[in-house]
Amino acid sequence: MTKDSPVPLDGVALESITRADIDDAELRAALSSSDPLVRRRGVEVCETLAEEGVDAVRPVLDEVASLANDDNAAIALRSITVLRTVVERDPPALEGRLTSLVSTAGAEIVDVQLTGSSVLATLVVERPDLVAPYVRQVIEGIRATEPDPQGEDLSDVITDEVTRRTIQDHEDEERKRRISARHTLSNVVVATIESEPRSAVDAVDELVTLLDDAYPAVSGGAIDALAELAVEKPEAVAPASDRLVDRLDDDSVSVRARAVRALGHLGDDAAVSKLREVAAADANEDVRELATETANFLADAS
Repeated sequence: MTKDSPVPLDGVALESITRADIDDAELRAALSSSDPLVRRRGVEVCETLAEEGVDAVRPVLDEVASLANDDNAAIALRSITVLRTVVERDPPALEGRLTSLVSTAGAEIVDVQLTGSSVLATLVVERPDLVAPYVRQVIEGIRATEPDPQGEDLSDVITDEVTRRTIQDHEDEERKRRISARHTLSNVVVATIESEPRSAVDAVDELVTLLDDAYPAVSGGAIDALAELAVEKPEAVAPASDRLVDRLDDDSVSVRARAVRALGHLGDDAAVSKLREVAAADANEDVRELATETANFLADAS
């Protein structure tokens, strides 16, 4: 900050700064400023410094991490970029600093959710234990951002066809990005539970709410998550048995197959009768074969 200005980082040239040029207190003040322009400058500085290494931003990681779901999308996205660098180089540095990044799972702004989900997906590969405490919050974010598969009908609102088509195309693209983000987050949940199954013992009800999701990537992901949990804690998943049986009638081949697999892991012989029906009548040969094998396995084990 110059002597003539009380604004943190005022006059800093991003293209030429190094860690030695920046005072921690001034950078922290910028990142905590109520002025979004100042916060943005602070996180831009961190984005540049992070290229030197994690140590260059370590003193202000708390402040950077807290901006991952900032109301200002540009700030949030730059913060997530810094966190991506940290995840790639030193994942343990984010221990205890994931609250805002995880909250991007339910972000209204699609780009924030999509970018945040990709960083969580990278982190869960290296350190699933860091993500494990937030499984329920990730599931709630997925649930809260389910888009309408049909989209909004604008015909009664916008009469000009070209304008309506332009807006519709934009909304379709947004929906595709939202679907992609939620799919990634579903994979994060499955990967976390696979490595840290106890993290989801108290999140079964939340997972069950995703079984009726309009998108097979999400409902199927919820089934896979319940299946992984059933391997370790079948008693925790047992109350969801009937809901898994319901998914055997799903329109999606993938969802039906995943439901068969989950019931096999759960070991509930009450599902044998329905599995026999699937084995005899499902339209997909692979599902029929899997249902036959699973029904036989459960019957023999009972």
